[in-house]
Amino acid sequence: MSTMISVDSSFQRSVNIDYDFGDDSKLKTFIPTRAALELLEEILRSVKSQSSARARILIGAYGKGKSHILLMILSLLMKRDLSLFEKLLPKLEENPTLKRLVRSYYDGGNKILPVIVNASNVGLSQAFLTALHRTLAKYDLLDVMPKTNYQAALKVLDRWKKDFPDTFAAFKKILDEPVRKFVCRLENFDVAAYETFERNYPALTAGSVFNPFLAFAPIEIYESVAENLRLKGFSGLYVVFDEFSKFLETNIAGTSPVYTKLLQDFAERCARSGKLQLHLMLVSHKEIVNYIDKLPKDKVDGWRGVSDRFAHVRLMNDFAQTYEIISSVIRRNEPRWKNFVAEHTREFNSLYEKYSRHRIFADVTATDLRRLIEAVFRCIPC
Repeated sequence: MSTMISVDSSFQRSVNIDYDFGDDSKLKTFIPTRAALELLEEILRSVKSQSSARARILIGAYGKGKSHILLMILSLLMKRDLSLFEKLLPKLEENPTLKRLVRSYYDGGNKILPVIVNASNVGLSQAFLTALHRTLAKYDLLDVMPKTNYQAALKVLDRWKKDFPDTFAAFKKILDEPVRKFVCRLENFDVAAYETFERNYPALTAGSVFNPFLAFAPIEIYESVAENLRLKGFSGLYVVFDEFSKFLETNIAGTSPVYTKLLQDFAERCARSGKLQLHLMLVSHKEIVNYIDKLPKDKVDGWRGVSDRFAHVRLMNDFAQTYEIISSVIRRNEPRWKNFVAEHTREFNSLYEKYSRHRIFADVTATDLRRLIEAVFRCIPC
């Protein structure tokens, strides 16, 4: 048997969206399943300006190929060379509707920039803003970040005045002018005033460095960036919160209402973004409700609110598709294999009769089933 079949050396067991983005080999070896094609069609429909279906949670167990599917879709949204999608192109020929959607996207004015969020040991707001900054730096687009330094400083001063009067009083002592005049200078974009605020900020906040973007909700920054990206040839942003389930597993017990509100607001603004093109995809191994059963009622309600804002895309256990992937990975010495199949016609017919009545192949046509059985003969239990 080893003289007739082997495993495709380009087959990879795992894909990391962030690390592998831009790797041509990952696109060439992507094996499109029915679920992947359905999700691609959904997303291509969602980029139409009238669509409001722009917030999704992709749910699937380990090993379901979520990352590879998203890598393929995000690469298409970035309009990578279509010839790289070697295994996808034949599937498009079999699906005229999807082929038309892909062609329409490539011929149209849309080009969407992917942002990959990974929240490990940082707050959710910081994770979103760090991911955006890293993405813009990667593509030399940092000049589209909003000029919010002065506004952020004013917001901080206002918050100190309302919530931290001791800190506000300490800041007033540092100034050599009335605070009202200092605020007026900031409102008029006075560089010296901003430098005074930034220089003294660490002494008033236990040594932390002032980050102007943390004073704003992430969605405000994302909307501003998406707007500015139009001048750079992009129509918007597609945000993928990779390993969202790990974030839940690690942080859900201690999350504050600020986190759930951030996700709810982000999803809501995506749904209303229209021509601005803001999209959000959470990637999880399980439904959100499976992580919240032991939380207090107020937190359960908050996370249910998050769940309700997202369309749920489930990658179910589809054994027929699993065998389809296996058949694409196995390489055969065709002359020898044809002889082997001819010599064992009775055995192959017996397998066909057995599995033509099996529910795992209920959606597979008779012709495809016979081809599939021959292609994955070594993998099917006899």
